[in-house]
Amino acid sequence: MQPFDELAQERLIELLDARAESSRTMRTDEAQAFMLALLSGPDELEISDWLPEILGDESLFNDSEREEAEQLALAMMADMRREMEGGKLPDLWFYHEDNGDVDFFTWCNAYLYALDVVPTDWFAHSEEEEFEDLFYPLMALSGVYDADTEAGTPAILELSDKDLVDLQAELPRVLLDIYQYWRAVVNTPKTIHRKSSKTGRNESCPCGSGKKYKHCCGR
Repeated sequence: MQPFDELAQERLIELLDARAESSRTMRTDEAQAFMLALLSGPDELEISDWLPEILGDESLFNDSEREEAEQLALAMMADMRREMEGGKLPDLWFYHEDNGDVDFFTWCNAYLYALDVVPTDWFAHSEEEEFEDLFYPLMALSGVYDADTEAGTPAILELSDKDLVDLQAELPRVLLDIYQYWRAVVNTPKTIHRKSSKTGRNESCPCGSGKKYKHCCGR
């Protein structure tokens, strides 16, 4: 597989971002956030489960462009996996809004969108309240707590500029914590439960020797 270097990133931006203006593909920053969430969770997905979410309708590309975009996206995914398995996050790609502010909103929404694509309900599966707390920066920066002017609903939570700056600084840490949480869950050995009842030490040994279990296989 080709390396995902700076030139590869620039080419993926060329292929995706212009088409994303019509909301028919993901931008490259959205693709990174989306794939980072997929890599962080417990599910092993087929490429066909997630790649069309990034590239959109096949009619958006000619055959050679789509194949190139697919290979670049897969190289990007492999590169991110290597870095995360090494215990660090890849460099996060945040675009800037027209006013010059960093666009955390779009990136965080793309990450959270991945949770609707995977089969495991992350929050139902986790029994730890601390796990849900990890999502506070993601939820806040994605606008979940903001006022909805169209619906006429007030903000759920009022965040100051300082609050937002603190949450932005905290985001990389919680992303890595989420990844490490799921790796611990996936790698925890499962307890094997006996289907048959346990043989008492004074009962006949199930091997058929005629001896008591404690004097035979139970020694």
